[in-house]
Amino acid sequence: MVLSVDELISNPNTASFWMKHAMALRLLNSVERLYSDLLRNYIKGVRPGVESNCSLNVNISLTVCALLNINSVEKTMAVSGFLTMFWRDERLKWNVTEYDGHSSLLIDPSLLWTPRIVLINPAKQFHMFGSYSTEVRVYFDGSMVWSAGDLMETNCKINIRYYPFDIQTCDISIAPWGYFESEVNQSTSFSTQFKDFPLGNDEWDLVKLTNVDWVSEGYKASNFTLRYKRKYQFVLINILSPIIVLNIINMAVFEIPPNSGERISFSVTVLLSYVVFLTIVMDNIPQTSSPVSLLSVLLMIQIILSACITMETVFIVKVSHRSPSIPISNWVVNLMHKTRKIQPEQETSAEPVENVLERVKLPEQKSRNASIESNDNVCSLNTGPSFTRSKKPTWEEVAACLDRIMFFIFLFVALLFEVLVIAFIFIYI
Repeated sequence: MVLSVDELISNPNTASFWMKHAMALRLLNSVERLYSDLLRNYIKGVRPGVESNCSLNVNISLTVCALLNINSVEKTMAVSGFLTMFWRDERLKWNVTEYDGHSSLLIDPSLLWTPRIVLINPAKQFHMFGSYSTEVRVYFDGSMVWSAGDLMETNCKINIRYYPFDIQTCDISIAPWGYFESEVNQSTSFSTQFKDFPLGNDEWDLVKLTNVDWVSEGYKASNFTLRYKRKYQFVLINILSPIIVLNIINMAVFEIPPNSGERISFSVTVLLSYVVFLTIVMDNIPQTSSPVSLLSVLLMIQIILSACITMETVFIVKVSHRSPSIPISNWVVNLMHKTRKIQPEQETSAEPVENVLERVKLPEQKSRNASIESNDNVCSLNTGPSFTRSKKPTWEEVAACLDRIMFFIFLFVALLFEVLVIAFIFIYI
C-alpha cells in the first residue's frame, strides 16, 4: 500500500521524522555554507595579524602522557604527550545568528595557517609537531584550538650519584620555527603540574612540571622542566637489604675457632657471594662514570672488607699453627699485656709468714723472679689472686688474642658502614 504525500504529512508518526530530517538538512546546509564562506578567500600562507602589523600571540600547553624511556648511558629521555595551541585568526569570524547558531567548526589543519612548532633540544633529529594532530577547532570569534601529539626524545643530563634515591630533572624546549618574536609571540600561560604520569610508570614518579619562557637571538621559546623521582622500593628490597645481611654474616667468621678447619672456607664463601651478587647488581645499576653511583662504591667497599677478613683469617690460622720452637716477639707480648683482661683482686687476710720471708730475699733472686713474671701469659684469664704468675704464652693464645683485636676493628668498620647506609636511606626516603 502506497501513501500519498498528504497522508504521510498528516500521519503523526511520520510528521516528526520529516521535521527532524528537514532540520538536519538545514543545519547541514548552514555548516557547508559556513565552511565555504570562511575558506573562500582564505590564504593559508599568510600569518594572522599581519594587517595590524603586530605579533601573533600563541599560547601553548604541554600534556605529558607517559614516560617511555630514560637512558642513563646516552643521557636521553623519551616521553609521549601532546601540545595544545591557542591563537586568534581575525579572518575566521562569523555571526552565529546567520548560521543557525553554529558557534564552532572543525577544519583540517592543512587548509589553515597553523604554528610551526619544533623541538629544539632533540636527542636525534629535529621534527615539527603535527604528525599526529587533530583538526583545528575554530570558534565564531576567531579563536583557534589545535592539539598535536608526538614522541619527544630529548637530551637530558642524568645524575645517578644517589641511585636509587636520585631525583632527575630534564627539559623539553619548544620554539616556533622560522618566526621572530615580533612575528609570533609564544608563551606558556597554560601549564599543568602532575603528581604522576597519567598512564603510570613502573620506575619513575613525575613530581613536578614547570615552564619558563625565554628569548634567544630574537626567537621566543618555551622550556618545560620535568622533575621526576625514581621508585626505590625494588632496589631497597632486592639490593640494599641483601648487602646488609651479607655484612652481618661476614662478621660471623670470627666466632669460628681457627683450628676448626672451616673458617677459611666460610670466609671465602662469603667473599664469593659478594662477587656473584655484584655481577647481578651491575645489570640493574645505570652503567655510567659521570658521576659514579654511590651504590657501586658501597658494593666495592663491601668486597674489599670481605677480602680483608679472608686475608686476616688466613693469617690467624697460620699463626695458630706455628711451631712452639719459634720465639714470640716482644712487641707481641707487649700487645698482649695491653689487651689482656684484668681480674679483680681477691680480698686478702693477714699476710702469711712465708710472704714476710719472701720479701727479705736477696736482690738477685728478686730480679730473676721479676724477669720470669714478664713472660707471663697476659692474654689468659687469671683465676687466682693478683700475685699468681701465668704460663708462657703459646702461639695459639697469640692467635686468639690477635683475632680478638681484629674482630673489634672489623666490627667497628662494619657498624660504621651499616650506620652510614641506614642513615643515607632514611635521609633520601
